[in-house]
Amino acid sequence: MRVYRDDQRFLNFRITAVMWCVVAIFVFLAGSFWFVQGVQAEKYRGLSESNAVRELVVPAKRGLIMDRYGKILADNQPAYSLAIDRMTMAPLVKSDATHRAKLLEFLSRILQLTPADIESRMASHPLIIAEDLSMPQVAEIQAHNLTFPELAVNPVQRRNYPHATMSAHVLGFIGEVNEKDIAAHKELKQGDLIGKRGVELMYDKWLRGRDGAQYWEYDSHGRRLEEMPGARKDAVPGDNIYLTLDFDLQRRAEQYFIENEFVGSVVALDPRNGEVLAMVSSPAFNPNVYSKRFTTQAYKEIQSNPFKIELNRAIQGLYSPGSVFKTIVGAAGLSEGVIDPGTTFNCAGTGVFFGRRFRCVRRSGHGEVNVENALKASCDIFFYNTGARLGIDRISQWAHDFGFGAINQIDLDGEKAGNVPSTQWAATKQHRKWYPSETISVSIGQGPLIVTPLQVASMMGALANGGTVYRPHVVRYIEHANPDGTTQRYKVATQVLKRVNLKPAALEHVRNGMWKVVNEDGGTARNARVEGLNIAGKTGTAQVIAQHGWFSTAGFPFLSRDHAWFASYAPAGDPQMVVVVFVEHAGAHGGTDSAPLARVLYEAKFQQHNSQPVINN
Repeated sequence: MRVYRDDQRFLNFRITAVMWCVVAIFVFLAGSFWFVQGVQAEKYRGLSESNAVRELVVPAKRGLIMDRYGKILADNQPAYSLAIDRMTMAPLVKSDATHRAKLLEFLSRILQLTPADIESRMASHPLIIAEDLSMPQVAEIQAHNLTFPELAVNPVQRRNYPHATMSAHVLGFIGEVNEKDIAAHKELKQGDLIGKRGVELMYDKWLRGRDGAQYWEYDSHGRRLEEMPGARKDAVPGDNIYLTLDFDLQRRAEQYFIENEFVGSVVALDPRNGEVLAMVSSPAFNPNVYSKRFTTQAYKEIQSNPFKIELNRAIQGLYSPGSVFKTIVGAAGLSEGVIDPGTTFNCAGTGVFFGRRFRCVRRSGHGEVNVENALKASCDIFFYNTGARLGIDRISQWAHDFGFGAINQIDLDGEKAGNVPSTQWAATKQHRKWYPSETISVSIGQGPLIVTPLQVASMMGALANGGTVYRPHVVRYIEHANPDGTTQRYKVATQVLKRVNLKPAALEHVRNGMWKVVNEDGGTARNARVEGLNIAGKTGTAQVIAQHGWFSTAGFPFLSRDHAWFASYAPAGDPQMVVVVFVEHAGAHGGTDSAPLARVLYEAKFQQHNSQPVINN
């Protein structure tokens, strides 16, 4: 009997223990249910809604870029891109081990790429894996929407440059943001397109606009059901940009370089306000290549180009100014009083300065010449003497006053400052003393004096307008569309950088000399003459290799040939346009290769141009 009672007591204990375990489990489940449904209700409701409702970004239409007369230089074209939704794909791959393989096979067939290429794109571009889909590709992808719900075809605006390479260095291009861009601009996100060079970069915040959004419901399989009514946010298009460029002048300048297979640049600007009327850097790139996915082959072709097509030679090319610099030396000499209009020097073809013999451009010499005739004939001996009297530091100061040795603050990226030597420069940068004989070379624009074509244009503009160096700019107006349908135009303000303290008499004689360069017999730029138009200018030859005799480099290897300059303005009595033409390794002086293009542009501007600007004031 005792054994029976013990067994009964143990059985009751076990039943009681099991009962309490069951009760504990139910209490735990009830508590968990209450915690999830009560305490964390909002959290899981949000997660549920985020799975059911998703935001689709509607990219804003990028603003147009036009020339000063409204000619479109950059616009947008409708296109389709293929995106992949990783959130939708993940459960599909988990439930079907072969789903990813099927997806890769499908995309390989549609996009005509290998599975390895698809994998690479999915790894490097997690959002957009294909661009510029054809309509048959769009149709087939949408036909397989149930099989591959993670694929989405999205309408996009593709940036388009209808004139290909024309104005490429001014316009720039757009590209996908990188981590650095996102870090600098918190409003950007992965996959966004922004300006990377040129006007596209410098005015990106105006051109980009503001993206909109649509909110769609999805089912548990990731299939899009319907858009949520009333939740849409409309995209705000970007502002339009009117450039200062004149399409006709730009086209003619670029055609001249292409037809003659020249390497170099052109800058034409208005000396009254700094507006850039034409800016050419040749050879150029096609910005349409950059607006699409950048292939390895395209990158290799660009990088392997020996002429550095991405370099904007107008603002980044650094060259000796050659005889163009004689205009500054002449103006400085007259203003400083080291020479006067009647001062002459005898040119016999060579001269000895500080124990070294220097030659003139003409072997037989020019005889007795004053400042005006020295500019006309580009006599080196005259400016050797003037430079020796001025000294390097006064030459340096005048060069800086005209804008050399510093950026001109143009509204484009990457501008270079160049270099203007002085005794201080030699001590701090070269760690040596400046030798007086070096001044002789600088007096004719050689030696360590380095400038850009834009700086030469700004300098010529100051000589044309009486001594004012304006900040050059390529954007004229920003046009903003208001919600009520009206538009506002914001004009880029004219800005003065420097005012050169030129004596009126000095300026007059330098101008007279430049007029003779073009219009008198014996002038070095007779090829720039235009009937009925007074043009003033100065040619220049910049040596690439050291020369110790009188010879032409035209037959030399390309990279050893001299550069050719022509800097000018017109009309001489009422300057309205400056034209600077620079041809790299021309092998001839500026009057041969550079001056003819200036003539073409002056003819177009003053004799053939009948366009009216969109905005006249």
